[in-house]
Amino acid sequence: MNLNKKRIKISFEKDMKNNIDKFEKNLNVLVIGGAGTIGSNYIKELFKLKPSKVVVVDTNENELTELTRDLRSSNFMDYNPSYITYPVSLLSNTFDKIFLSDKFDLVANFSAHKHVRSEKDVLSIEALIKNNIFGIIKLLKLCEKQPPKYF
Repeated sequence: MNLNKKRIKISFEKDMKNNIDKFEKNLNVLVIGGAGTIGSNYIKELFKLKPSKVVVVDTNENELTELTRDLRSSNFMDYNPSYITYPVSLLSNTFDKIFLSDKFDLVANFSAHKHVRSEKDVLSIEALIKNNIFGIIKLLKLCEKQPPKYF
């Protein structure tokens, strides 16, 4: 296992610029799966819009820590936004409490299992189905209860 892996840079800059008129400043944002490669790069682009609050949920506590260190050591949070991380699963009851405890303007979900290695690995397939299917169904039901402006 290589713990010193280098992450590939993924850019959302063009997408954000093309849709910038949709977003206003001072957004209250929830990013699910935000510690992964795609989610963390999205967050970096998001901070250029100066959101007032960013809540990041991811099951990987170590990557959440690395993301936080990276953001704090850069100029992404130089305007002092509210920034909170939670190392919890989208499928947990704790996630429901996080989601329903605030009114989010923007909810971005990057929590998909994307790297299942083998169709013969029943446990990986089970985790993929739970997260990618039941997780998004749960998230959409929460959005029905408390709709964000943008999803």
